[in-house]
Amino acid sequence: MQSVFFREKVIAAMFYGFRTIKNPVSVTVHPELMRNIRDQFANKLIAPKSVGDAEIFFGLPVIEDATKEKDYISVD
Repeated sequence: MQSVFFREKVIAAMFYGFRTIKNPVSVTVHPELMRNIRDQFANKLIAPKSVGDAEIFFGLPVIEDATKEKDYISVD
């Protein structure tokens, strides 16, 4: 998923997930992709935030899953 339009692709994937999932409860992301997201979205309004022990992205808790593909992101 690393490309010129990286942020746009991540935002589009999140919006698509919000549109298709009726009651989203989390976002599942491969750890490498999450590192790229943290770097690319640093100092942006929609950057992932740490709240207590949880990391929040687009208002949902982040679950990092290394068993998925390296470009995996899903709203669950």
